[in-house]
Amino acid sequence: MSAVPINQLARPKGTKYECEVCGKPAALKCSECPSFYCTQEHFDIDWRGIRNLIAKDIEVLRERPKAIGSEVERDRRAEELMGIRKELLQLCTETAQKFLVQGNYELAVPGALQSLKFAMEVYGNEASELVPSYLLLAEANLGLRRLKIAEEFLSLANWNLLKHPQSGSSMMSNLQRNFGRLYAAQQRYREALQAFATDIYHSSLEFGPENIRSAPSYFHMGRVFQSHEKSDRAASFYAKVVEVYTKFLEGWLSDTSDEQSQDITAVEVEEAIEIVKHIAEYREKQTEEDTSEQCRQGVAEGRYCLGLLLVYTNDVAGGKELTNQFPGGRR
Repeated sequence: MSAVPINQLARPKGTKYECEVCGKPAALKCSECPSFYCTQEHFDIDWRGIRNLIAKDIEVLRERPKAIGSEVERDRRAEELMGIRKELLQLCTETAQKFLVQGNYELAVPGALQSLKFAMEVYGNEASELVPSYLLLAEANLGLRRLKIAEEFLSLANWNLLKHPQSGSSMMSNLQRNFGRLYAAQQRYREALQAFATDIYHSSLEFGPENIRSAPSYFHMGRVFQSHEKSDRAASFYAKVVEVYTKFLEGWLSDTSDEQSQDITAVEVEEAIEIVKHIAEYREKQTEEDTSEQCRQGVAEGRYCLGLLLVYTNDVAGGKELTNQFPGGRR
């Protein structure tokens, strides 16, 4: 796998090659598949971000169509290619989500871009199915502090949802969550709180206020209060997050959680771990100034919840080490 200079003499007349990452004129070509790049850096980012997983399929999709064959054969071929695009759309989306949860925003961009391209090819340029890809790109650019680009993608997502009001509360929740992150980064805290409050409303509407998928909504509201040093309000929201996760995990351990709640993805579990880690670390710092029993109890509850999450991911040893620290042996 490498990037090689484009042979200009072999370029078909009138053909323009554009970088897969930024859209600028390309000077390099991937040796594994028909993909083009403006710099070696963009090739490396794209390869590590998504191309290593989809190179062979991209080669199949970009093959010149054969003019021979019956209409039935051509229709069958078109159906096969559409199936490949749908599979790659899911793969690119999940890969970008994984990098976002890990905080690796640079590597999330290629998968998000490919996700958007495949969504357009499968559903068209105006479909509501484009919104998740817009939101992935917005979140990645927020992480990279490219706020103007992030705002543009959020505006595209917002406009799309306005045209498709039947899309549901889940997408609106995700949209408002990212608007909240944008406003927080721009230090527009009042608007951030309003966006996160709207996020909580739609998330609760879609999943229920006690559902594990609503926990990130409470977490982001708490982070705004934390940044304002309003520790009491931050603590209230963080307590709600830990309560929701703990209730779900204890239900899972005792096999009493409902079927819908159990159907969570690996990316959502990874996000939960990052959220609870943040809360646990925040609470531990709080004990440096507040040595009360209530504060120490909060630290223990955070560790206990994190331990349950580790058990959920089959890290039983790490999970038991944390849950055994919980006062009263609640496990």
